[in-house]
Amino acid sequence: MKLYSHPASPFGRKCKIIAHELEIKYEFVLVNARDDEELRKINPLKKIPILILDDGSALFDSRVICEYLNDFGNGKFFPGKGLFNQSTGQWRALGLQALADGIMDAAVALRYETTADDKRNPDHIRRYTATITAALDALERMKFAEKPTIGEIATGCALGYLDFRYAEMAWREGRPKLAAWFEKFSQYPSMLATVPHA
Repeated sequence: MKLYSHPASPFGRKCKIIAHELEIKYEFVLVNARDDEELRKINPLKKIPILILDDGSALFDSRVICEYLNDFGNGKFFPGKGLFNQSTGQWRALGLQALADGIMDAAVALRYETTADDKRNPDHIRRYTATITAALDALERMKFAEKPTIGEIATGCALGYLDFRYAEMAWREGRPKLAAWFEKFSQYPSMLATVPHA
């Protein structure tokens, strides 16, 4: 398997964490989605991450890749319904992942917007910032699972990306529960092994 991504990508980090936790071996292929038009040959959406399977087929979108890796490695990061228990946290985990992915979507878009000197749009910047703030406030009210699911992994990646790209945002202020949870979660070996960098 080959994982096409960038060390700064929070979406790629989700995939790397699942692979690390399940001890799945893969080759990392460094790409820059913003500038590499060749990516369209393997992902018409020109987004990372992309997972190339051993048969040459491509999976894209971190949600799909993470679910594939979880299945491939017999993981438990996507709670399912049991035979006798219909309430196993499946929707909580998926909802939490969607919220965290929303933070990452807005944060990556904000990064593109604020690094394009000649095309900055103040309305877009305000909207992305408001989305991140509202989602962080929602996370502060959430209860996180003791055993991490895809929801916790996505949240950890989102918060790690904010630390990496937006330290000045000071997201911890006024969110003590979220900050305490992240402090503990960020010490997982898979989180430490996948810290984003340029």
